[in-house]
Amino acid sequence: MRIFFMLIYFAMTLISCQFNEANQRLISTDLSDEKEEYQRQIVSHLSGASELSNNVIMRSRWSEKERELASKYLKELLLQLNIEPQEQNYISANLNPAIDLLFGPYRGSNVFGILLSSQPTDEYIILGAHYDTGKRNAPGAIDNATGIALIYSVVKEVAEMKSRGKNIVIVFFDQEEEELIGSQAFVNLIKDKGWNVHSVHCFDMVGWDEDKDKAIEIFSPTESLRSIYKETAIAHDIPINEIVIDPISYDRSSTDFDAFVPSGYNVIGAGELFYHRDSTPYKDSPDDTFETVDFNYLLSTSNLISDIIKKLVIK
Repeated sequence: MRIFFMLIYFAMTLISCQFNEANQRLISTDLSDEKEEYQRQIVSHLSGASELSNNVIMRSRWSEKERELASKYLKELLLQLNIEPQEQNYISANLNPAIDLLFGPYRGSNVFGILLSSQPTDEYIILGAHYDTGKRNAPGAIDNATGIALIYSVVKEVAEMKSRGKNIVIVFFDQEEEELIGSQAFVNLIKDKGWNVHSVHCFDMVGWDEDKDKAIEIFSPTESLRSIYKETAIAHDIPINEIVIDPISYDRSSTDFDAFVPSGYNVIGAGELFYHRDSTPYKDSPDDTFETVDFNYLLSTSNLISDIIKKLVIK
């Protein structure tokens, strides 16, 4: 009988520890109210440059367990914005069914939330960035903790507007580095929900500016989005390097915005000059660290995108 009660005790202790661990907050204190500081905090947390609560360090976001930790952090990030976090758990088959038999299909989780408009509307603006890293032991500071920090700052500022004419969806995609599996799954979710999508804006790698000209790169099949980005960039004295996308038979799979092009969405991608040769040389490596991020560049780009989204929200 004594052994029985001891087993019960140890079982309850184990369950209690697991419950406490599952409910342990990763962000132990609220983020700063200063934009440059909270962007540093977010990138530092996601890239392992600073500890989270309970001595947790997010050294990478590559393995399944690391991505689970990252998704928990991102849910708490949405709560910092007073946005209810939601999760899209998905299963995606391999192109070759034999691989599924050997290793199983892809499994992942997109984290998202909705900032509701201040007046009745069925329109949605989607802001997205991936949170996984491309290799084991890659901290992913620039790729793509910077994109996450940018979106957080934009939504934080839009939430302070007294009048918002469109709903804002903030989504963090899983498995961008695995052929855009997460963003493809989110396209399916949008279709299932029947959302009236005004536009989709995806951000990837916003932390490198070697020549200090503040220039960004945009990709879009849509003239209306290219125009508002270019017009607003002029006011910010930010050069725009543009890649015009032909949506007919489009098959490029470089980053998340690509997943939305074939379905005809009004979509744009933006970030540092990946194709125009001013981009981090540390992508998908252990050297993609917090110390390599140009936070002045992240700030200038965030201010630009914030102004663009504010214009679109009130139209």
